[in-house]
Amino acid sequence: MAPLGTFNAILSSMEMLLEKQLQAALTERKAVMGEFLRLKAELARTQQRNDDLRSENRALREALHAAEHEVSNLFAYATQVGEEASS
Repeated sequence: MAPLGTFNAILSSMEMLLEKQLQAALTERKAVMGEFLRLKAELARTQQRNDDLRSENRALREALHAAEHEVSNLFAYATQVGEEASS
């Protein structure tokens, strides 16, 4: 059987190793959590920008349809006026 002093030294060495591993894991966890939060914020900004662009696109599409309708009405009016002038 190993002497008690050797056993205590081994335990102490194992405790120090575990403490170093735990500290390294905590440091890595903090770094990963920081990167996660950064990516989460970037995703939120990207989603908001996407929503803004969709809204802007919708408004532009509506404006284009209104302009096309106006041009169609003006063309019909010009055709009518031309026909009346030639009669």
